[in-house]
Amino acid sequence: MGFWTFTPFKHTYLLNKQQMHCETRLIDGRQISPQQRRYIYATLRDIGLFTGFVGEEIKAVMKYEFIARTGAEYFSLADCTMSQAREFLTFLIEFCIENDIGTSESLLMRSPDISQYIYACIANRKCCLSGKPAEIHHVDAIGAGRDRNEIVHLGMRVLPLAREYHTEAHTIGRDSFCKKYHVFGIALDEYLCEKLGLKAK
Repeated sequence: MGFWTFTPFKHTYLLNKQQMHCETRLIDGRQISPQQRRYIYATLRDIGLFTGFVGEEIKAVMKYEFIARTGAEYFSLADCTMSQAREFLTFLIEFCIENDIGTSESLLMRSPDISQYIYACIANRKCCLSGKPAEIHHVDAIGAGRDRNEIVHLGMRVLPLAREYHTEAHTIGRDSFCKKYHVFGIALDEYLCEKLGLKAK
């Protein structure tokens, strides 16, 4: 029997129990990398400086917060998988963005998923380069003379940029700016449009 094959018993069991949904997980057997561990501890240190918790205390607090929010099982940073480390690091980065926690270096450099990071920055109006309050830069140009309040923004690509970066993006052009800073526009979905007060329909 192949790995993905259901036996008749399993198939019948699922039908009889009237299960409407199932989940498939691909487990990454590789252990946390030194770089992941370094980024996690650096981010924990930044959160600790902001909250007043230190050392093992902030690690325990944030691990339990992560478990409570995501339903993940308890894990150790000594031997967790790369996938677990990636999810925890992403959680820590989004926690910093949501709570306006300053960090010793750009979170862009630590993020394991740049698109997810920029998405979180857009949702919280934080500059993806500096962490400062952001203006919304339209990667897809709107065009002169058009009323931004009347344009349907759903699907348009944007970047959240502090004023100085926003000015630079217009000065050197979209492609040069994105290449220089290794960023790219994220398409606005209904959630982001609502968060930003932009028309989605």
